[in-house]
Amino acid sequence: MSKKSIRINFDFGSTPKKNIKDSKKMAICAIFAALSVVIMYIGALIEVLDISMATIASMFCVITLIEIGGAYPWLVFAVTGAISVLILPQKFAALIYVCIAGYYPMLKCIYERITHRYLEWILKLLTFNAAITVLVLLASFVFSLDGMTRGYIIALYALGNFTFVVYDVALTMLIRLYFLKYRKMFRIDKILK
Repeated sequence: MSKKSIRINFDFGSTPKKNIKDSKKMAICAIFAALSVVIMYIGALIEVLDISMATIASMFCVITLIEIGGAYPWLVFAVTGAISVLILPQKFAALIYVCIAGYYPMLKCIYERITHRYLEWILKLLTFNAAITVLVLLASFVFSLDGMTRGYIIALYALGNFTFVVYDVALTMLIRLYFLKYRKMFRIDKILK
């Protein structure tokens, strides 16, 4: 399989699907947001899983982007983020979701339309580093999280960029797996009619 075929063309998510009723779209978004909050809550309770659960919760935005499109994935992101910030006992998972993982699938859709791979990755990394900066500022000044030392922040940027690249590649593979296996297995297209 060539490297070109690994990239997913996200053109399907640009406009809302016309054949799905608006009430069904809203119901699906509500279910996905609720499932995302449950996943985020598990990540907040088991602190080791906070980052991984935030990225798993973002997969519901991916599925919404693929199957419904339009502004609906942003709605799932906004509702999940708002409820997570309000109710999670540990706010770090919510911050990761709001500042990085939740909206990134929609930006990935936009960035991967760029034909120049270097420009695409520069924009992705700039977005990530801006998000990390917002995350550090929020953690330090708004939520007063302990342990935000200079060494920790430097390590966060260094390891974060590496992890982000791995996350982007893994997200592409998960989207591909969803198309090739799980979409047919769970008959998503039949459910959404």
